[in-house]
Amino acid sequence: MAALKTAAAKRRKLAQELAANARSAMLAAVEIHNKPVFQYRYEVCTLLAINAWELALKAYIAQELQYVRLIRRDGTTKPFSECVACVSSKIGKPFETTKQSLQILYEYRNKIAHFYEEDLGIVILGLLKSSVLVFSEFMEKHFGFKLYEEANLILLPIGFKKPMSPLDFLSNQSAAKECSPEVKAFLESIKKSADFLHGQGITDSIVVNYTIGLVNESRIKNADLIAAINNTIPQGNAIAVYNVISAANLTNDPTAKALRLSEESIFNEIFTESYYDIVRAAKDRFSDFTQNAKFHEIMKGLKTNPNLAKQRLLNPRNPDGASQIFYTKKILDELSRHYSAK
Repeated sequence: MAALKTAAAKRRKLAQELAANARSAMLAAVEIHNKPVFQYRYEVCTLLAINAWELALKAYIAQELQYVRLIRRDGTTKPFSECVACVSSKIGKPFETTKQSLQILYEYRNKIAHFYEEDLGIVILGLLKSSVLVFSEFMEKHFGFKLYEEANLILLPIGFKKPMSPLDFLSNQSAAKECSPEVKAFLESIKKSADFLHGQGITDSIVVNYTIGLVNESRIKNADLIAAINNTIPQGNAIAVYNVISAANLTNDPTAKALRLSEESIFNEIFTESYYDIVRAAKDRFSDFTQNAKFHEIMKGLKTNPNLAKQRLLNPRNPDGASQIFYTKKILDELSRHYSAK
């Protein structure tokens, strides 16, 4: 009996030490990622994130699955893939998305030495962000660590280029050029995981997306991820405003949210295309396009959508004066429903 108590105490102590080290490894990954200049960023962050997860999984096994041997007779410890499978078999379906995510990150970690020709940073960012969020929940639930209280840091993606999301990369950039076989295989592994989760009725994605605008984060579902990777039509990146506010009530409530969009920024950044810009772009993009009655009827309907079209007055102080309709480039996506791509 005394021997059993001693063994149980050792397992608890081991679990605590492993969990503490896991916490340190993930905090290091986040700290390095958030440095403005750091070469080999995603390779290093992935190594640290996988290390953090391996330690956390072993801590869980030591704490919850005392019948599982962590240290082999030859002194080596249980491999990462076996730890994932072991924890997954215990937790079940709620862990399935995490399992798929970790398998992909682990694949990337193991193949870093292959030197992917394309920059996969934006995709790895989506995978890492999802993994870190789930790690935080995992550590709090099983070990009581509240990482969000230790490092309550939210960084806006401010930089020297326009922001880009993982779905932008998958939908636009990788479809617009020939990827290397290694990258194609890696993206295919993401699609296979999304397919599997979708087939299981699991909507939580292995990738976290983000947008900048009136909402701070968009929820990717596995169906979205599959469609993005399958997309073969190159699209240009665009900044769009959704849920456009066309009417408002004045209030003296000090807690009400303040919102200001200048007319100059709206027409310089969002509604940038004239009617004839759309016509020229449609001629270049669609094989069966003709500027005829059909096109005019389609445009008549689309210009009523405040997310696609906006009227600009020559004199803003004269609502009855001359005006012109400007459109976002996303209107071409709507036209693609009616015409065939070249």
